[in-house]
Amino acid sequence: MAVAFRDLFGRRNTAGGAAIAAQVTGLAQGWSIEITAKQAAKLERLPLPKGTRVNIAYLPDEEPPAILQTAARLVFEGMVPVPHVPARTLPSAAALDTYLRGLAAVGVREALVIGGGVAVQQGPFASSMDVLRTGLFGELGFSRVAVAGHPEGSPDISTEGLAAALAEKNEWAETAGLEVELMTQFCFDAAKVAAWERAIRAAGNRLPIRVGLPGPASIKSLLRYAQMCGVGNSLSFLSKRGGNVLQLVTAAEPDGFIVDLARALAAELGHLVAGLHFYPFGGFEKTANYAGAVAAGRFVVEGDGQGFSLTA
Repeated sequence: MAVAFRDLFGRRNTAGGAAIAAQVTGLAQGWSIEITAKQAAKLERLPLPKGTRVNIAYLPDEEPPAILQTAARLVFEGMVPVPHVPARTLPSAAALDTYLRGLAAVGVREALVIGGGVAVQQGPFASSMDVLRTGLFGELGFSRVAVAGHPEGSPDISTEGLAAALAEKNEWAETAGLEVELMTQFCFDAAKVAAWERAIRAAGNRLPIRVGLPGPASIKSLLRYAQMCGVGNSLSFLSKRGGNVLQLVTAAEPDGFIVDLARALAAELGHLVAGLHFYPFGGFEKTANYAGAVAAGRFVVEGDGQGFSLTA
């Protein structure tokens, strides 16, 4: 039995089904998805529309050749690979240079530059800005770079530090000659995401935002990844309700979150949310099929307007 994220976070106001459906499909256009090299190696084919952006996670124990191989495959199959570039994981400037040149050589033109979640900095790069300032992305012909956004903050950076970093990234983007966007960690609370977007826009953010959310997954998986990724408020909320939920259901779907976010953004003139990014905690194929169905409008809005169910 599946439960929508909305059932973990209370009930919602109703609205016209047609309006909700239009808002949801609009938000889901151009969705992107995450994959690891190990996941890709297990898939005979990638169940994705041509042109889909696919982030390639660079895990702490990952080897760059595996990411390069995955990126080359994605290019060959008509996708847009977006490999992670984790600043604190890179052992040297030479390693960064080799990695980015290898990516460029197989046709990669986009990347996600992050600080990297390692406890000990491995080389000369302490932050994503240290990597961006090398100028390598422009030199090697990259056209688009994403950087991390944190609707719930970060366990590694203070609120003041995040604000300063975002201002610095906006300033860098003005002269970088590249498209630059924010890609967020995943979150379960759409109102929190909308409030964060409004706040950073008021503070001067001009970068478009891709909002991260989990695809269909078990509650156990969601709890585990929330803890690993430092999604503190969501983890706390899930933990408080998890005891009851785990007795009743085995899986959760994000339709309530998507409806809430679409509705909130419809009321926000000038918002900068440009799309959704799915984290496949419940399986890559399941998540890809779910995202594709939502973007294609293959769903029926529930009578109470609180979520939707996919159609065959």
